[in-house]
Amino acid sequence: MEQKGTFYVTAKGDLEPLPTDDHLHYFEIQASYDEKQQLEHLFAQMHANNKQEGLDIFSPKRHFSESHAEYHRGKDSKLVYELFRYLYLLGTEKTKREIEEMKVLPELYEASHDTIEKVK
Repeated sequence: MEQKGTFYVTAKGDLEPLPTDDHLHYFEIQASYDEKQQLEHLFAQMHANNKQEGLDIFSPKRHFSESHAEYHRGKDSKLVYELFRYLYLLGTEKTKREIEEMKVLPELYEASHDTIEKVK
């Protein structure tokens, strides 16, 4: 069994070995090297899709070129859903509770499927 380490995920998509700022919210996760790589890949996809540098990846207020709005919203919704799903799967009990309290997974799942269907 591959050893897992503890990481703290920021809203900017950084994975830190320790919480570095008491004013930031972190999601605490337990991840193997491969799981960490997968999460970093999802963050990289999200940043590549993000049209405004520096915008928090968990922010519901994103701006896109209107001519490609549906495409970007669909892609964004799917990526955000995958990120939260993965954070939930890797999360500590506290992280899982926080994500459950946010009630974002069912809403994101529905939004990503609705938008993807419109894009098809």
